[in-house]
Amino acid sequence: MKRKQIRISILFIALLILSNAFSGYINVFSDGLFNTYLYQTENAEFEFTAIPSKGRDIGMMERQFSNFKKNSPEYKGLKLFRTFKREPLKFWNWYLYLTNGMYQYEYHEKVDLESRKSHGET
Repeated sequence: MKRKQIRISILFIALLILSNAFSGYINVFSDGLFNTYLYQTENAEFEFTAIPSKGRDIGMMERQFSNFKKNSPEYKGLKLFRTFKREPLKFWNWYLYLTNGMYQYEYHEKVDLESRKSHGET
């Protein structure tokens, strides 16, 4: 009985390690090739859509956000948020969730500019 538990545990750990090592390939099949990730400030004064497969990565976003704050001093204290959640059931992404810079930003609900405009908000 104990031997069976050890084998199952080893198999489970091996599955986790291998799936996280090949998560890029798994994500292509499960989510598609051109995933987009939206980042916004709290009231959507600044937005950036990251498309890592096309070179629009976190580094580009941080440079643009820095330039935005430099050119608009009234927004100097803005903080950037990711608008997409981590999905714990996608166990093959666990390593990315812990180490990739795109997930290190705090989560905030997406601000829908169209609905704000239709309700008379700015």
